[in-house]
Amino acid sequence: MPLNQPHDNNCPDAATGNTGRWRPSPQQDPAAERFNQIFLATKDRMYQFVKKLTQDESDTKDIVQDCYVSLWQKINEIDTEKDILPLLFTYARNRVIDYLRKKTSRQQLLSEWPQEIPGDVPPEQQLDYKERMTQLQLSINQLPSHRKKIFTMVKQDGFSHKEVARQLGISAATVKKQIGLSLKFLKTQLPR
Repeated sequence: MPLNQPHDNNCPDAATGNTGRWRPSPQQDPAAERFNQIFLATKDRMYQFVKKLTQDESDTKDIVQDCYVSLWQKINEIDTEKDILPLLFTYARNRVIDYLRKKTSRQQLLSEWPQEIPGDVPPEQQLDYKERMTQLQLSINQLPSHRKKIFTMVKQDGFSHKEVARQLGISAATVKKQIGLSLKFLKTQLPR
C-alpha cells in the first residue's frame, strides 16, 4: 500500500502494506491513538526524506517501517507535545547510514570478484588471485542449495531479482533476502 493512500488505523505499519503482524486498537489503547496521529501526520515526509537518500523504493519502505517500529516501542516515553519529526528523521538517518554501509560492503565484495583474471594482474600475483577465487567458489558451494542457486543466478549469471523470482516461483523479496544472507555468509568466509 503506497504511503499516500488512506491509512488503516488498526495497522501502524501500513506504510509497507503489512497488515497481518501488528494491530493495536486506538479505541482501546491511548498509545496506539497517539502513534496513529503521529504516523498520519509524518508518513509522507518520512517517505520522501528516506527515498531521497536511498533512491530505492523497497529499501525506503523497509527503513520507514523500521523507524515507525522504533517509535512504537518508545511511544510511552516520548513527549508528543514536542515536534516528533526531528526524532523520526534521526531514526531514519541512522538507518540509512546502516543501509549505505551494507550496500557498500556488498558492492565491494562483488567488485573484488571478477569472472576472469584481469590482464593487469602481475604473474606473481595470479596464483594468489586464483587461490582467492577458489576460496570464493568453495564458500559459495557451502551455501544451502536453494540459496546457492539464487546467488549464482543473480551474481554469476546476471539475472535480475525479478527474473530469478519469476523463474523459481518465489517473490523478489525472497530473492533479495537470500542474496543478502549469501553475501553475509561469504564475507565471514573470505580472508581480507
